[in-house]
Amino acid sequence: MKAPKIHSTTQNFTEVKDIAQSTVFLEGGNACAILEVSSVNFYLLSQDEQEARVYGFMSLLNSLSFPIQIYIVSKNIDVSSYLELIEQKISSEKRPRIQDHLRTYKTFIQSLIKSKNLLDKKFYVVIPFSSLELGPAHAHTPHSAPVEYTQRIVDALTTKRAQILAQLNRMGLASRVLPDDEIIKVFYEVFNQETFSLNFEANDIKNIIM
Repeated sequence: MKAPKIHSTTQNFTEVKDIAQSTVFLEGGNACAILEVSSVNFYLLSQDEQEARVYGFMSLLNSLSFPIQIYIVSKNIDVSSYLELIEQKISSEKRPRIQDHLRTYKTFIQSLIKSKNLLDKKFYVVIPFSSLELGPAHAHTPHSAPVEYTQRIVDALTTKRAQILAQLNRMGLASRVLPDDEIIKVFYEVFNQETFSLNFEANDIKNIIM
C-alpha cells in the first residue's frame, strides 16, 4: 500500500496570505512591514558615541505608540567556495608578490575558520498592523472593498515606517524598507537554510570578512 502523498507546504503553517507593496498580509486582516537595519560594533565606539547610541535607542522606545519586534537572524557562513575563488586567483596571478599576499590571506581565512565559527547576522525591525486599528467594524477583512482595505493597511504601515526610519537615522543606523522579493527571501531563509553562502556579486565578503 502506497503512503499518501503530502500536499502541505510551509506556507500552510504560517499566517502569511500575500506579500505585496512591501507589506506582509496576514490572516485575519492583520499585516506587517519589515525594515532591514545596519549593525555597528558597539564596543569599538568611543564613550560619547556609545552614550549617544543608548540615548538614541531610549528615544526610539519612548516615541513608540505601537509595538515593534526586533528580529535577529544568525547563520553559519560557508566559505568553502570563497577559498576556492582565492585559489583560482593564486593560480591565475603571474606576479609572485601578489601570489604571496593571496596565499597569506588564504591561510588567514583558514585559521579563522578553525578558531571559531563565522556568523552572518542580519537585523530586522518588524512593524505590525492590527485590523483593530481601523475600528471594531474592520476586525476582519471586508468582502465588499478589499482593495480599499488593503490600501488603508499600506497607508497605516507607511506612516509607522516613516517614524521608525527617522528614529533609526538619528541613531546613526542605516535602514531601509524591504521590497517584496527580499521579504520572500527572508521567509525562505528562515524556514529552509541553516548555512549562509557568500554572494560574490554582493557586499557579503566585504561586510563579513574584510
